[in-house]
Amino acid sequence: MKGQAVLYTAAGIGFTLLCLLGISWIGPAGAFLNLLTPVAAAYVGMRFGLRASIIVVAVTSLLLMQLATTYTLVAYLGMFGSGSLLLPFFLRRNCPWDRALFYATLGSAIATGVMVLVTVFSTGTNLTALIDHVIQAEVDQAMLVYRDSGLTDSQLREMQNVTAKLAEFIGSSFYGLYLAAVIAVQSLCLLILFRLKKKAYQVAGTPFGQWRLPAKLIWGLIVAGFALFVPFDGVVFVGRNLLVVLLPLYFLQGMAVVNSFLQRKTYPPFIKGLIYFLLLVLNPLPIVVTSVGVFDLWIDFRRPRQKNI
Repeated sequence: MKGQAVLYTAAGIGFTLLCLLGISWIGPAGAFLNLLTPVAAAYVGMRFGLRASIIVVAVTSLLLMQLATTYTLVAYLGMFGSGSLLLPFFLRRNCPWDRALFYATLGSAIATGVMVLVTVFSTGTNLTALIDHVIQAEVDQAMLVYRDSGLTDSQLREMQNVTAKLAEFIGSSFYGLYLAAVIAVQSLCLLILFRLKKKAYQVAGTPFGQWRLPAKLIWGLIVAGFALFVPFDGVVFVGRNLLVVLLPLYFLQGMAVVNSFLQRKTYPPFIKGLIYFLLLVLNPLPIVVTSVGVFDLWIDFRRPRQKNI
C-alpha cells in the first residue's frame, strides 16, 4: 500500500505539471489540460489522505519555482492548489459534496486574497494595477498561443481585437469571474473524483439529480440584476460581479434538472455524454439551462408529471 501511494503521488506530480505547463509544451490543446490541474492532488488525497496531496502540491510548487514564473506559482496555489487539498479533506470526512465544494472554493479565494495582499503590501503595487497586470499577462499568453498556431496576420488582428474586448470585460468583472472559475474548476474536479471512486472511497451528499440551491439565494440574483440599472458605478460593479458568480450556480442547478430527466431514460452513455457536452458549449443552450435552474424554484421541473388517461 505504501509503495502504491508513492507511485500515485509521483504520477500525480507529473500530471499536475503537465496540466499547468502543457499550454507551452503542446500548444493550444494544453489549455484544456489546465482545467484538470487539481485532479491529481485531489485524487491521491482521496485515496491516501491529506499528506499525499500536500506532497503533490508542495513538490509541484517547488518545481514551478524553477520552471516557471512567480505569477504561475501564485496562480497555481490560488486557483488549483488550495482547492485540491481542501476538497478531498472535507470529502474524506463525509462532508456532503456541495458543502465540500463550497469550502474548497472559499479556501481558494482566501488563499488568493492573502497572496494578493502580501504582494500589494510588499511591493507597494496598486491592487487595480496588479489586476490589470494579471489580465494583460493572460492576454499576452493567449496571443502567443494564437501566433504559434499558424494564424494569418488578418486572423491575428481579429483575435487581438476580440481579446482586447474580452480583457475589458474581465477587468470590470474580475472578482466574480475568478470565483466562477474556481467553482467551475473544483466542480469538474469533483465530477472526476466521483467517476474514479469505484470502491476506493465514497462521496457523500444528495444525488446530483435531486440537488437544489437554497431557495433564498434567488433574492441575491434578483438584487444583482436590478443593481445593473442603478446609476452608480459602484453598485453596477457589485451587481455585475455577483451575477457572474450566481448565474453559473443556477446553470449547475439546471444541469441537475437535466440529470434527473436523463436518469429516467435508457439512452446509451455516449448519447447522454453528448447531450451534456452540447448543453455546455452550444449557444444558446447554456442560457436555456441556466433559465431552467432559476425557474426550477417555482415550477419544480423534477416533479413527476401525471399522465392524463
